[in-house]
Amino acid sequence: MPLLWYLRDVLWLTGTKYGGAHGGSGADLVLVNGKLVSAITQPMAKLAGKSITTVEGLAADDGTLHPLQQAFIDEDAIGCGYCTPGWLMAGFDLLKRKPQPSDADINQLPNSCRCGCQTRVRAAIKRAAAGKVGQA
Repeated sequence: MPLLWYLRDVLWLTGTKYGGAHGGSGADLVLVNGKLVSAITQPMAKLAGKSITTVEGLAADDGTLHPLQQAFIDEDAIGCGYCTPGWLMAGFDLLKRKPQPSDADINQLPNSCRCGCQTRVRAAIKRAAAGKVGQA
C-alpha cells in the first residue's frame, strides 16, 4: 500500500491529495525523515520507524498556523485548494533549505496548479521568507 492511501484511507489525513500514479503534480508531497517525497511512490512496507510530516503537521499543536500557511491566506494563494497542500509542503521544504529563496528557486518546485495560482504562491513563499505574515 502506498503511503498516500494509508494517510487518506486509514489515518483519515486527507490533506495530501492524489496527483497521478507517479506523483508528478506535487499534490501528494510529504516529508519522510525531513526529505520531500511523493506519497504515492512510497510503499508503507519501507517506512517503518520513519518520521512522516503531512500538511496537517505544519500547524502547531494548539492550531496556530505555520507562517507559510498564514502567508498563503494573506496572499490568497489557494485557488480551488487541490494543489495547496503540496505547494505548502514544497514551500516549507524550500524555506528550510533556502530561507530567502529566489524566483528561480520557487520556479523549480515540483508542483503544478491548473487554477493559475503560481504567482500568488510565489508571493506567499516570499512573504513567509520576509517575515511579513499577517501584515497588510
